[in-house]
Amino acid sequence: MRFFSKIDKTKFKPNKSSIKELLFLIYTAFILFLITEILSAKGTTSYGFIDNSTIYLGIGLILILPLSMIFVFKKDEKKYYIGEAVLILLMTPIMKYVWDKFYIFLDIPEGQIWCLLLDYLVILSILTPLVFLKKKIFYCALVCGILIILSLCNYAVSIFRGIPIAYCDVYCIGDALPLVESFLGKNNVILAIVGVIALILGFVILFIKEKRSTRFTSYINILVAVAICAGMYSYYLKLVNDRTLIYYSANMVKTYRYNGYVYSTIESCLRFIRVEPDEYNQESILAIRNKVDEKTADDDSITVASTELKSIGNSSDKKPNILFVQLEGFMDPNTIDGVLYSQDPIPNFRKLMKNGISGKMKTPSIGGGTARTEFEVMTGIDLEFLTDGEVPHYTILGHETLNSVATTLKKQGYSTHAIHNNQGNFYNRNKAYSSLGYDTYTSIEYMDNVERTETNWAKDTILTKYIKECLNSTEENDLVFTISVEGHSPYPTDSDKYEFPIKVVSSNLPDTETNQIYYYINKIHESDEFIGDVVDLVDSMDEDTIVVFYGDHTPALDVLNRDAGGVDRTTTPYAIYSNFDLDTDFEGGDISAYQMSTIMLSLAGSDLGPMENIHKTLGSQEDYKKDLELVEYDILFGKDYYLNEDEKTKASNLKMGTKDITLEKATLEDNQICIEGKNFTRKSIVFINGEEKSTIFVNRNTLRVYCEEEDKDNIKDIVVKQIGLHDIPLSQTDTVQLSDE
Repeated sequence: MRFFSKIDKTKFKPNKSSIKELLFLIYTAFILFLITEILSAKGTTSYGFIDNSTIYLGIGLILILPLSMIFVFKKDEKKYYIGEAVLILLMTPIMKYVWDKFYIFLDIPEGQIWCLLLDYLVILSILTPLVFLKKKIFYCALVCGILIILSLCNYAVSIFRGIPIAYCDVYCIGDALPLVESFLGKNNVILAIVGVIALILGFVILFIKEKRSTRFTSYINILVAVAICAGMYSYYLKLVNDRTLIYYSANMVKTYRYNGYVYSTIESCLRFIRVEPDEYNQESILAIRNKVDEKTADDDSITVASTELKSIGNSSDKKPNILFVQLEGFMDPNTIDGVLYSQDPIPNFRKLMKNGISGKMKTPSIGGGTARTEFEVMTGIDLEFLTDGEVPHYTILGHETLNSVATTLKKQGYSTHAIHNNQGNFYNRNKAYSSLGYDTYTSIEYMDNVERTETNWAKDTILTKYIKECLNSTEENDLVFTISVEGHSPYPTDSDKYEFPIKVVSSNLPDTETNQIYYYINKIHESDEFIGDVVDLVDSMDEDTIVVFYGDHTPALDVLNRDAGGVDRTTTPYAIYSNFDLDTDFEGGDISAYQMSTIMLSLAGSDLGPMENIHKTLGSQEDYKKDLELVEYDILFGKDYYLNEDEKTKASNLKMGTKDITLEKATLEDNQICIEGKNFTRKSIVFINGEEKSTIFVNRNTLRVYCEEEDKDNIKDIVVKQIGLHDIPLSQTDTVQLSDE
């Protein structure tokens, strides 16, 4: 009791400064909440419509309130209670008005609106440490600056790729930076850099200038801060227990939209902590392995988990070529409600769907995340058990190897190839494909005569040439995994300025969204022509070949991002074609991306890999998903009980391109060095004495570099390198010396 009697109890009582601090805390959190949510929604256009006058009115009210607060607290100290009451009375209807408009803007289902209260409480909890600090304004400004900058970055990234930023994007920063200038424009990049520098200087000045003699305005505020944090956590547990807080593994847009931007971003960090499943141990893993082995020995048929269970029999004793063709942002545009076209944008793909094996494939991401679908199809691993937005090419394949369709087929005598008409080290693919066991990887640095779209993506027509090149590169049967890029976002909202062959003849959508669709259908029409070319190539071959075409994810069209158009955004279409008779009753149906390799290997009559055998034997079992999660944890993060020694893989000696780029000789001609060799491309760069030189691409066999007169006597080692993203060499030729001939 003596302890409590010594406490200055007057400090527990609210005073002018303490009430001002709490009001400032509550109001600032509210403004941050509005800003972060609106920017997050606008980035993916997952929002309703709001007229400009309402926006201006809302901004005006938001600015008026702080001024009113300053005015109130300048009043006589004896009357600040009255001023506070008046301010609260004014704030309540204004905040209610802003909230109502905000609710309409976000267009969130009524049952999910309470999750946004958690997002507000999270922001409020992040701001509460200012109660314990002397430099309160500095801390508040720092938090606001960080959250607003993250929101702006999220806004830009979401427009570009269709999905929000998550913690795992830290691994992708290196790939993203070179794209900033092309996306924002040089002037905007300069403006952004100047703005960030100015903001940092402002923080420094604020830190130096802000000086307070007291840390606590009132000890009662400490109790309030603790109550806010405890209340936030209790409310979080309530939402989890009520299943109101929902995690959509494949739909980051919906997760962020329904659960709140700041909370979802923090959750993406926490989910990155690898948590061991409750039932994970050696006994449980070996029990699953025994169950799989027994069923594999007893049954040659295949069962794929889907809405309707389908059986696939092994169709051939031959070893056909196996082609996977992953199409960027590919979907059936006829499924968008209220939009009609002058002709079918995808006639070749539709013919395959009608005459062959086809269905819908559930993808691990929506609007973006090509590498995630690619990973599931290649490995048979379900990404639902990893964190939202995670790209395993960085987080897993950068440091460990995995079984894949490539490793499985290499054991059966196949040569394995990957092709992508984009940068070779984007998404860390040049390392990831080695970890997955591919023999060759042909990226855009090894392609010539590449045509570009209006938004500077490579067109898909170039890929047919390199698929053929891969198939002809060896005597063995081949696996060719091809990834296209032409249908990539963003889709211009002003594309009506272009003259494309397929028109939108009827649409009930806004002009900007109609223009996006107009652009999109003409790009995937060209992708569809590429599909026709691949089918013609397969038909022209005297080797049995089976090929599957599928979309990696639905496109990031505004109409789809706001959940309009009546399209199932979680699935994309697939169609399987072969130039030989598939002796099977399998007609397709609904599958998941991680089951595609099981279907393709089974139709080809090939032996299955470890993950494919799990899908084969356990796909129709009640504990399928639980067992799958345990095995995946064991293989990816656990103690590797599941795999036998002969099933464990090593990284391949990946060769970039199927044809060797060779440097034969270099001769001096006046003020130029003429480089002669084979298979040069526009990404072939000459290095002299280790220094990069400005290189002129003449043709596939010739490069030229300018040589200063004073440097002619110092030319020693000459080498040609294929340069990828971030100016990183992907491969290089042998070194030659300057020739006198």
